[in-house]
Amino acid sequence: MSPRLPAAGQSPIQHPKPTDSTVKELYATALICGIPDCRELLYRENSVTGERVLNSRVAHIHARSEGGPRWDPAMSEEDNRSFDNLIPLCERHAYEIDATPQHYPADLLRSWKRMQIEEHARAVGLALNDAEVAELSEASFNTDDLMERLTAVMPFSARSRSRAEALALASRGSRARSVVRLRSTPADRVEAALAWKAQHAGPVVEVPAGGLRVLVAPMGAGKSEEAERWWSEGLTQAWADPQVAIPVWLEAREVATTLAAAVQDMLGGDPDQTCRIVVDNLDGVSPREADRLLDDARRLVATWPLASVLATTRPGAGRVDKTERLDVAVWPAKRGMELLETVLGDDRAPRLDRHETRQLLTTPLQVHALASHLRAGGHARVSTRELLSGLARDILELERPDASREVWASLPRLATRVLSQQGPVRATDFARTHVIWELEETGLVVHDDGRLHFALPLFEQHFAAQALQDEEALIETAAGSELFPRWRYAIAFAVTSLAQDQAEGFLLRLTRTNPAAASWVLEETARRDGNAEAAHSPLSDEPAIKWADRPDATPEHALAVGGRLREATRCWLEGLGDVGELLAPHHDGALAPWAVFVGRNDEWMILAEARERVLDAELVVRPDLIPWGSVPRGDFHSIQGFPVPSGDLARWVWARNRLRKQLVGPMRNRTLPVDPASPLAAERVWFLAWHIMGKGRSSKSPRQIALADLRSEVNERMAHITTTRRSEWTWGGHTIDSSDIRWLHTQLQHVPGDVLADPRPPADIVAAGARYTWQMYSPELTLSIAQDVLRDALIGYRDLVQRNFSRFGAALGLYSTFPLRAEGFVIMPDPDEDDADSATIAYALLPDTEASTRNEPVVDLRLAWEPHDLSPLWDRRREDNPSAFQRPTSHYEGLPTGHDRQATNLAYRWLAEDLKAVGWLVHPIVYSD
Repeated sequence: MSPRLPAAGQSPIQHPKPTDSTVKELYATALICGIPDCRELLYRENSVTGERVLNSRVAHIHARSEGGPRWDPAMSEEDNRSFDNLIPLCERHAYEIDATPQHYPADLLRSWKRMQIEEHARAVGLALNDAEVAELSEASFNTDDLMERLTAVMPFSARSRSRAEALALASRGSRARSVVRLRSTPADRVEAALAWKAQHAGPVVEVPAGGLRVLVAPMGAGKSEEAERWWSEGLTQAWADPQVAIPVWLEAREVATTLAAAVQDMLGGDPDQTCRIVVDNLDGVSPREADRLLDDARRLVATWPLASVLATTRPGAGRVDKTERLDVAVWPAKRGMELLETVLGDDRAPRLDRHETRQLLTTPLQVHALASHLRAGGHARVSTRELLSGLARDILELERPDASREVWASLPRLATRVLSQQGPVRATDFARTHVIWELEETGLVVHDDGRLHFALPLFEQHFAAQALQDEEALIETAAGSELFPRWRYAIAFAVTSLAQDQAEGFLLRLTRTNPAAASWVLEETARRDGNAEAAHSPLSDEPAIKWADRPDATPEHALAVGGRLREATRCWLEGLGDVGELLAPHHDGALAPWAVFVGRNDEWMILAEARERVLDAELVVRPDLIPWGSVPRGDFHSIQGFPVPSGDLARWVWARNRLRKQLVGPMRNRTLPVDPASPLAAERVWFLAWHIMGKGRSSKSPRQIALADLRSEVNERMAHITTTRRSEWTWGGHTIDSSDIRWLHTQLQHVPGDVLADPRPPADIVAAGARYTWQMYSPELTLSIAQDVLRDALIGYRDLVQRNFSRFGAALGLYSTFPLRAEGFVIMPDPDEDDADSATIAYALLPDTEASTRNEPVVDLRLAWEPHDLSPLWDRRREDNPSAFQRPTSHYEGLPTGHDRQATNLAYRWLAEDLKAVGWLVHPIVYSD
């Protein structure tokens, strides 16, 4: 009598307790079958019955049902092959007899047979009384016990588990996989992350019965998570319906033979019921093996049409038909931010408003890596450059791709191509087929539709930095006016990882190529140590130094220190346009000579900018700069003292900050050079003329000014300023100085006609008791003025950049969108509304693909009184804009009707925001008049 094993997915058969008539037969069967320690299974060790059996056992016989007949020449062939000649033996004894038959003569084997028969007879004839039978049954003799012991000595099979046990094990396995995916998440936040994912899960992917589908996405996009949700849905169905098989989860690299065999081994039988099967990470095996597994899956679902298979892979691993492919959608940044806040817990999540950092929220891998990075380093102290470079290293360390030296060498070249052409690279143009295959196998590169790109934008910057360090890419090209926004973090990565002398060389080339790029890199890479703080210290006109011992450095050393600072200043100026002469004194187009003094140990220095014909060389050491005041101050434009800049790249920070300080004046006064035909020049002419002729009295300021009278006034003031270093006139709270008069004198030579008119039309409504200026302008005129102002501001902004910051290029956010068009509304207040101080303009600045660079911008504004929904206007955003300095596309602000410099104020405000984004202004500037 033998126990039966349950079928796959079924509970073990519940055998009733053996009756008294079967106890002896069961014991004899167990004994003759050689169940190990059968006496312990059948009897308790201390029972009386157990002692009797122990005394009667035959210790040296090991019975085994897979024995074989032994050939005896003395017997007939029929007797040799008969059942009576079968000797049950264990595998060890059977092997010994087969291997060395000369050691086991027929007489010995017959004696063994007789001993078996006699032992079996004694066991069957064992006299047990009723009490002993009852004891045996109640104590331990049960068919379930016998089956359990048989199972322990037999090879494992999934059939040996109950369905309840298998379901529970599958549930624990699913949770374990989810927890392992969160291994970078702090242990105290794992439960919160799992709960968030369960709550915010979207629709589960659909795989029809008898079908194969393949989730395809780059690394970290959430393929395995999507597959886990589909698998878990099948597990839920299996808990509720016994006709649904428990789903199977397989890692591709664990499928040793065929997919069907692996599934059968997991199920303990054929997948002939409704069954979900996941084959995860096809990219973890070779492309050939991935193709084989996909073919296995196709055969499996064709053979068992109730089964369905979902595989996951990165692009390029295995040939996937279009009908089988399921692309994993990129996460919205909002969803990634919610998960980031969940993982960070009590730590306040940072504001991620840059395009690059918002891109980190679009895949689960990056969100979890970002959370770990922020918790480890503290988000308040981590710059975007540090964040991105750290994440790139962390992810590469996690993935540890295995590749040949040729493939590793090709990654910087690929990054250079991708960034330079601003998009994927044609695979056939980049490398040979075997290199493309190896690139795909790293998981770092995606080969899709014949084109190559990196799985994560982080990798573009990481490997492009290596290309810059190895001079495979030129810093002059990467920092060019068009390409810098895409190369910005690669440049920052390269500068921070280079040795001091190499980084200095990079900055020298960078400032000459693009001062916006160099300034932005300095802002990203400036070290927060004492030396860097000294480099940012403000300049002083009267250094607080005790000069009792005159601790001066040698002239040679002073020249070296001054020379390094002058070189940095000159490099910055070479990259600027006409504005450069406003930021530092120049003589005949060259930087004015310097006189310097440096204290001992480089603690302090004094720098004086000489006037013309004061110094014989461009850099001299002047010990008479101290004690303070002994040098003729009239010989110099300025004399300043400050700590000697020291530390990594400190001289570049010092020179930029010094020029930046001088930029504030012309930006605040709106006096940057522009072409004579610029709309901003026309507004400035009228603004200055109105103040000069009206002397600040608005009642005497006409809407038209005779040019003859204006020129007479300007000539009179020109005669005055030629005898003074600086003159000023203040009317109505506004100051006009010598530079304004000189500019106006030159500009009037380009003004035609005899009369100068206000660039904006006068009010067209006589409104008695009008409280606000807008009430004196009709809606139609307000709309017309708004369109003109917006158009002039866009043209004026472009003029300011091209004349003064031409090499900044796309580093200036608004300029990077040209040519562009403006669309929006002019919103008029209700005429009876007493508290509305102006009309409102809502507009969006959008790229205009149909316009050329020099075309006049198109401005399309519509009149509105109560626009209930401006969302179509706000939705016209460029979320995929890769510019590092992306500015808001949509704007909503008051329209100050009647102001003299409306276009100028708007153009300068846009420019100030752009300059602040690249570190050329520290604080925003408000323009209101």
